[in-house]
Amino acid sequence: DGDYEALLRLMKENDDLKDRALRAAAEMENLRRRTAPDVHDARAYAVANFSRDMLSVSDNLRRALDAIPAEAAASGDAGFKALIEGVEITERAMLSALERHGVKKLEPEGEKFHPNFHLAMF
Repeated sequence: DGDYEALLRLMKENDDLKDRALRAAAEMENLRRRTAPDVHDARAYAVANFSRDMLSVSDNLRRALDAIPAEAAASGDAGFKALIEGVEITERAMLSALERHGVKKLEPEGEKFHPNFHLAMF
């Protein structure tokens, strides 16, 4: 009689533990589903900010190259030519890396201003 009661008690405890485990698993799945959009948004926001910062660096590389007078670039100074080539390679590598992550160069001149894609420049 005592063994039977102990068995019933253990079976009930087992059922309770199974129920708690199932509820915990369901709660974890619900939590995962609820937080997935927040995680996605946080990652996208971080990437967007980083990309904006890298675009500034890319723009400065282009400005540096554009500031070199043609006659200076054509001069026979091997060190200066190597510097120019290094900056050009760096600019291409940066633009390529940005494109791999969905950041593409726009040519907005002459287009209607679109606030989701363009920045107002003064």
